[in-house]
Amino acid sequence: MYIDPKVVGVGILEKEHKILLVRRGIEPGYGEWSMPSGYINRFEKVELAIERELKEECGIEVKTEWLSNVYSDAKSPIILLVFSVSFISGIVKPLDETLDAKFFDINQLPEMAFDHDKLIIRDWKKKFYN
Repeated sequence: MYIDPKVVGVGILEKEHKILLVRRGIEPGYGEWSMPSGYINRFEKVELAIERELKEECGIEVKTEWLSNVYSDAKSPIILLVFSVSFISGIVKPLDETLDAKFFDINQLPEMAFDHDKLIIRDWKKKFYN
């Protein structure tokens, strides 16, 4: 018997040096800010899962563009696949799993829900702002 890891898709939507964050309406991290993300279902294409998550969490249509990075930790069963996404349509708004959704300046972010959020954003800033 194998206990497989859980795979999570994360979408980074950036515009004018700001990134989209959601205030989580579910545990873990209830009430805290994070990037739009969610579990990828069995037999679901990764890019479509990320697009689905942004629709479910923020009410917007996006297109998954390119893989930014992959993150894992020996202490966690989660593998994070982080993709850059581009906006297609809709109005950013909180939905069932979120309390709020809005853009934050990449250099003035709120306290984040998870340590991996900080790592993802730090790496994103190194790639594009250094």
